[in-house]
Amino acid sequence: MNQQLYTPILSPRAPDLHLDPASLPWRNGLLVRATNWLGDALMTLPAIYRMSRFVPDPCGVFVLCPAGLAPLWEAAPWVSQVIPMAGKRCGPAERRVIRRLRPGVAVVLPNSFGSAWDLFRGGIPVRLGRTGRGRGWLLNRRLPEWPRTKARGECHQLSHYLELAAAFGPVDWSTDCPPLRVPDAAAAAAAVGVDPAAGPWLAVAPGAAYGPAKQWPVERFVAVARWWQGRGGRVVVVGAAKERAAGEAIGSALPGVLNATGRTDLRQLMAVLSVAGLVVANDSGAMHLGAAVGCRGVAVFGSTDPVATGPIGGRWILLADPPDCAPCLQRTCARADSPYECLCRIEPAAVIAALEHLAALPPQA
Repeated sequence: MNQQLYTPILSPRAPDLHLDPASLPWRNGLLVRATNWLGDALMTLPAIYRMSRFVPDPCGVFVLCPAGLAPLWEAAPWVSQVIPMAGKRCGPAERRVIRRLRPGVAVVLPNSFGSAWDLFRGGIPVRLGRTGRGRGWLLNRRLPEWPRTKARGECHQLSHYLELAAAFGPVDWSTDCPPLRVPDAAAAAAAVGVDPAAGPWLAVAPGAAYGPAKQWPVERFVAVARWWQGRGGRVVVVGAAKERAAGEAIGSALPGVLNATGRTDLRQLMAVLSVAGLVVANDSGAMHLGAAVGCRGVAVFGSTDPVATGPIGGRWILLADPPDCAPCLQRTCARADSPYECLCRIEPAAVIAALEHLAALPPQA
């Protein structure tokens, strides 16, 4: 199976819309309505960073996001202020903060009507986003609707976000972006039980919020963790509270495994991943977060498309052996003859071989 390091494929495109940054009414800066899911948010980082380069000094870059994702944006060194949303929508309290910050330009990244409505109600003069879902009238600077297909993609989703950034002017079509800051990572990880001195650590992330069609069988994660322990390493299982069952299954099968599922907030998870440095995950938020903090890792892909949604950052090997029905992009498998064949084709031996390759790589400069 392919052991090459993953490199996102980007498709440079010139947007139909051309803004002149020098003539935009920036007022106090740029407001970005961020995406709602961890993995999606991490895939937008390089694009939003490029947008920030067009914002004149001393204006700021402000990010409006779900409260649970606030630590991610607070870790981005080029973000001036984060506005966490207590609910699913931008409420009166958040609108008061926006009015106080007084941004003149806003970019909406989610595809929903409500996210565009949030910015429309904020009274921001320039509102840039994609059309679709009946929201075009809420935006006064528009790009075509987000392209959607179930066929295997030709480029990474980052390309579509970079196209929004390119509306402000020429941009570098790459994944380059300043790394997330993880302050006091060693101390934060040690508080969870991941002592940097007790490694080498392997972080195992068996969950995926999207659904079972993205989740490699738990017993195969157990096999990989057992191999890592056999070579003298330590294993920590990470994930959300809803993934505790998978963490408990791995922990009960292997004494000595640290089960941290449901025990870390986003800041602590960033710290644990950065200390571990080596990750095995599904196509999930944990995969994208590990990449963003510079981890090496192996990711198993099932119903989704590694070309379109692979990790950005670090050094990763992606394993996929898709049958004819993939990528179906479904949450659960509809096949009765061979359910979850896309996942079951990936054997533990392939993941172990990929980890051995990554572990042998010299540190990045």
